Amino acid sequence: MIELQSVTKTYRGSHHPAVKDVSFTIQDAGITGLLGPNGAGKTTLIKAILGIHLPDKGSISINGMSVSDNRNSIRQITGFVSENARFPENYLVSELLWEHAEIRRQAHSLKEQPSLAIGRAVSQFSLEEVLDKKIAILSKGYRQRLSFALAILHDPDILVLDEPVSGLDPLQIVEMRNYIRELSEKKTILLSTHLMQEAQSLCSDIIIMHQGSIIATGSSENICALAGTANLEEAFVHLVSLKERGKEKRR
Repeated sequence: MIELQSVTKTYRGSHHPAVKDVSFTIQDAGITGLLGPNGAGKTTLIKAILGIHLPDKGSISINGMSVSDNRNSIRQITGFVSENARFPENYLVSELLWEHAEIRRQAHSLKEQPSLAIGRAVSQFSLEEVLDKKIAILSKGYRQRLSFALAILHDPDILVLDEPVSGLDPLQIVEMRNYIRELSEKKTILLSTHLMQEAQSLCSDIIIMHQGSIIATGSSENICALAGTANLEEAFVHLVSLKERGKEKRR
């Protein structure tokens, strides 16, 4: 479970909070979508949930543990896949997997022998053909598979996915969605995406943000009913546009 209570974060030098008084709860298992236009505060929230930075006000807990007080423990039960992961380009895929497994083993977050953890991740994300290839020559699709493999090496309870299918071709997108659905059977997943079709097809619950605040939560069906639209994309545009028009009137 991920629980946020009145979370506010303002970056140094800014006069406006990146996120303001955000509260929500994500129950165990399943996929929750985090949606919003650029600048809505999604990345700020993701970093706070992962303990990369801490909120100025409010609290975040994962599986009952305060993120502020247990940052090392939180890293042991979470995995992260970013839009554009950076890898050491001169490494072989197998070398990077072994290095990460060893780091996890030393941190006591690996639940099985390194060889077993690597074998499970390689099999789950079909990396057999590229194990002896340098990362520099990998396609975007294989890079994302590698990102997922590294994220689940330690079999975390929580996965945070930030635009995981960005830049992939249609076949690769379908493949990644299938991976995410499979993972969600046993893991709690927070998925940040700009793709409304992806959110509607994958997510049981959705959080829509605008300028640091939550403007809608619920299932796709509930949000569409709230907006009076036929699909999530239309609902998203309608709800965000309402907020934008409200902002213009206040000026």
